[in-house]
Amino acid sequence: MTSEIRRKALLDGGAVINAYPKSNGGYLKSILLLKGRAIDTFLVPLTISTVNAIIWTLLIQYPFKSSFVIQEEPWGSLYTLVLTTSLAFMLVFRLNRVAIRWWDTRTMWGSVVANARSLTSAIVEHCSHDLESRDEAICWTAGYLISLKQHMREEDGHFNYDELTGFLSKDQVDKIIASHHPCLYAASEIRCAINRACTVTADTPIALATLYVSNLRLIEHSLDVLIYNMGGLERVRSTPLPIVFVTHLRTFIMFYLLSLPFLYGHTWGWGTIPAVFVTSYALLGIDGAATECESPFKKRPNHLDMESFCITAFDDIEQIVRHNHEMQERQQRRNSY
Repeated sequence: MTSEIRRKALLDGGAVINAYPKSNGGYLKSILLLKGRAIDTFLVPLTISTVNAIIWTLLIQYPFKSSFVIQEEPWGSLYTLVLTTSLAFMLVFRLNRVAIRWWDTRTMWGSVVANARSLTSAIVEHCSHDLESRDEAICWTAGYLISLKQHMREEDGHFNYDELTGFLSKDQVDKIIASHHPCLYAASEIRCAINRACTVTADTPIALATLYVSNLRLIEHSLDVLIYNMGGLERVRSTPLPIVFVTHLRTFIMFYLLSLPFLYGHTWGWGTIPAVFVTSYALLGIDGAATECESPFKKRPNHLDMESFCITAFDDIEQIVRHNHEMQERQQRRNSY
């Protein structure tokens, strides 16, 4: 029952992302999308370039119809040699950088899920002698995943209690919310629990103490990887592409688009307006796509489906715990024979 509550809460939280068609969902379906195009990221410059084209076209068609004629040949060569070629290089560079950043974040989240599995598996196997500490460490592992999701969305103070039902109590979630860094708080709780389970005292046999230390080192490694990937995700979120690249690209794009009706308005006539609009949408849309995916942590169609990642990890944690319980029962039955 608790797993169903968690799943529903996570699916509702990520409905914008997981319900939206994916890029491999079909050719026509991807063409007919609207919200996924991230038009809001470049709507202002698109409007400016289109209005500029309308104004220039009206001026050329009426007051300056016979007196305003631009020789295209020298200007056309300049456009092709300088502006068009430069824009192509800059746009390709921007898209390439953003694609790498997006895939890096996906890789890091994949590593988080994989190490959450490894951590849980190691805890249930090597901390079974201290059931209370074992269960506490597993529950805080789930808390870490939700904390990471909320932290990357900059929603540290807004947790949905249902997403952690069955793992952490409301009071425990409130403590996460009240902490300065929720992810590190959850990681510290995991480390504290496994340290209690693997505590070595003066009365601990040498062989058992050696085993505890070895197991602790193994579990700590998985926990360190979780924290390391959290740092990588924070780095992507807090470090956008240097402003010099973006400023240079956008300056050239706007200069190019705003000068199109001035140069070609007399030749294109009324077709200048749709031509400039389509060209603006094409070029600004590329920069808009880069802006959309540069830090893919919000609840937007093109961003990471972190709710689904958490659901996958939770399902794996539950399976590992159930399987371990079944193995323990089988072992007890063998020992009773």
